[in-house]
Amino acid sequence: MTLRLVEPHVYSPYAPGENTNPYDRMGTVYDLVACSRLYNRVVWGYWTDNYHALCLDALGSSTDGWVLDAGCGSLAFTAKAFTNYTERPVVFLDQSIKLLMLAKSRLVKLNGKIPDNMVFLHGDILRLPFKPKSFGTVIALNVLHVLKDVRMMLQELTRVLLDGGMLSVTTLIEGGRFADKYLHMLGKAGALVSRTANELFAVFEALGMPIDCSIQGNMAFIRFG
Repeated sequence: MTLRLVEPHVYSPYAPGENTNPYDRMGTVYDLVACSRLYNRVVWGYWTDNYHALCLDALGSSTDGWVLDAGCGSLAFTAKAFTNYTERPVVFLDQSIKLLMLAKSRLVKLNGKIPDNMVFLHGDILRLPFKPKSFGTVIALNVLHVLKDVRMMLQELTRVLLDGGMLSVTTLIEGGRFADKYLHMLGKAGALVSRTANELFAVFEALGMPIDCSIQGNMAFIRFG
């Protein structure tokens, strides 16, 4: 494919205006509100520091293959985990150019520049533009709950994952908390898909993917591999 340089370090295989995303319009507001540490603790019942720990664990899980952060967003929760990481090439992929630019800005603020082993790619997590078995580590935070076809996403992520590699994902689920009503409301509005833990686990089981999972509030932290 031919990649278009959007701005330094940010590339897209699409023409301007193609493969857009709602976050291209509301990315800044989303970054300020939905990525707030207090908001996530009060509403969803977990600490965002857990993302940092998950990311460090994933990065340290292997020295093979590249690293893919699929649906990386603005790196609001994980930028610090990547600041000193130089062991392998890292691809940050998101469907929103706006969020990719915010992610790039965060790394520049922390590092003073974009590390030579990192690149930002405009892309679709359901149609990853990579060869099979390209990545030793795949991270996908808070993407499952915005997609109706969980199975398709997991199949695509495991397609590009090396044998023996690690896939780390997080997703909102119903947690028997007051926030379930908010989750259902967002689901009816089409902002995300509300699922129970059992519904989610059934998809992994059907795909033959044994997982380790911890649940905090309404957030599931899942590890495969």
